[in-house]
Amino acid sequence: MARSSSGGGPRQFVYPPRPTAGIVGRFGIVDLAFFAAALALLWIGFRLIPVSVWWLVGLGAVALLLAAFPFPRIGGRPLTAYLHPVAAAVGDRLTRRGVFRGAVFAPASLAHRMDLPGDLVNFRVVAVPTPDGRSTVGLMVNDREKVACAALLTFGSAMLLEGSAEQGMRLDDWEAVMETFCAQGAGVSRWQLLARTAPDVVNVASRHAREHATVRTGPAWQATQELIAQAAPAAQRHEVYLIVAFDLRGLTDEIASLSEGSSRDEAIGVVVLERLLDLERGITEARIASRGWLRPGQYAALIHTQFDPESLPLHDVLAGQDHDLDPRLAGPSATERAWKSFRHDSAVSRTVWVHELPKRPVATNWLAPVLQQSGLRRTLSLVAEPLGEVKAQASAERQALRAEGYAARRHKLGRPTTARLRKEAQAALDQDEAQADGDGVFRYHLFLTVTAPDEKTLTRQMLSARRRLIRARCQSIVLYGEQDQAFFAGALPLARGLSPMRGVAGV
Repeated sequence: MARSSSGGGPRQFVYPPRPTAGIVGRFGIVDLAFFAAALALLWIGFRLIPVSVWWLVGLGAVALLLAAFPFPRIGGRPLTAYLHPVAAAVGDRLTRRGVFRGAVFAPASLAHRMDLPGDLVNFRVVAVPTPDGRSTVGLMVNDREKVACAALLTFGSAMLLEGSAEQGMRLDDWEAVMETFCAQGAGVSRWQLLARTAPDVVNVASRHAREHATVRTGPAWQATQELIAQAAPAAQRHEVYLIVAFDLRGLTDEIASLSEGSSRDEAIGVVVLERLLDLERGITEARIASRGWLRPGQYAALIHTQFDPESLPLHDVLAGQDHDLDPRLAGPSATERAWKSFRHDSAVSRTVWVHELPKRPVATNWLAPVLQQSGLRRTLSLVAEPLGEVKAQASAERQALRAEGYAARRHKLGRPTTARLRKEAQAALDQDEAQADGDGVFRYHLFLTVTAPDEKTLTRQMLSARRRLIRARCQSIVLYGEQDQAFFAGALPLARGLSPMRGVAGV
């Protein structure tokens, strides 16, 4: 978690370093398995000396390679983290499992559910009537993972353009909302803040002026129309969504009590809707403007336009409850996973994981270089998992023990303790103190997804976006071999983390 400080000046935040201490030193379970395999090969080699000494030489060479494999690191990840993605990529190349065909290309397509790729296949849409009966709220329910997701479209004045005092108040308001996710009985397993930026093809500003203007004649109206028309080619649309995923396992008793006289989907809707309305009231009290929870068709359109960006203007034109998209059409027609990109319908995307947040104190607008970048289509997602009291305490203790144990082993070897280890231990202490003060504790990941019409444009725009991340003092890594799962986590409004995922870089 991040620590904030003011000291009478502008508010600043300090982010803890990503833990590097493993079970033994900086090595995790997979690394220790490599070491154990190397020792086993040496033992077998010594047993085979009476047969031939060359067995010892050959097995010793292999054991040396196995023992050395966990040491190199690329982008903050050990080489062992790439084993499963590499094996999956090779398997996909041989079996074509990385290719998905939905819609009319799939057998019995859209007969009963959405056609979604990969492990998203278990998601389905449930329409929950609102208390006034005039509309519905769309829930994305996954019976296998036992989650139900809802999305809220938020909007308001640009926070980056406000003064430091107003920024601090807005952050305090968001903090109050986030704290409710950790409350007892909230049932929230994950939440996601998704900021989507895309070219404003339909010119939302012009449409807003036509719909809400009270005076539509005279020089002032003409000048406004000309100004909007001139800015349209370079205009960008910015949308911020709050996605909340509820853990149905934690709500089992409430759902079971309501399922006696109705279906399970109706019971899930009643239980989840009650929490959604409470959350929306808290957001309104926090002065955060919103347009309400998305209807099933709106939710489906949001997912579909991420897969098919070229359809976004069409859905803008058809916006309205009478023209909502059929939820079964939320999925793509076709996708294909490559080693460093993910092809989906009308575009190709690449996702990076921001594995290191700023190590120095930063102000409230530290992400401004990334958020203010124009001329590309991108999605910035913060996925967070609230930790309960028991998990938070265990996480702090485990991190402190690993950091202190690693430092003690370095001291025995005559090596000084590094500043990073001291900061990791201090971060564990800060988390423990925050929990003792009653603050909520989260685990979080930040993803940046760039979408372009072709690979050449994508590579150029991604390099530009990563340079912006460097300006924001962030370090990022392309999730090679896992671009489909990375797209699901970073670009889709489903509050998914890195798990389940090929590899060991889970949330």
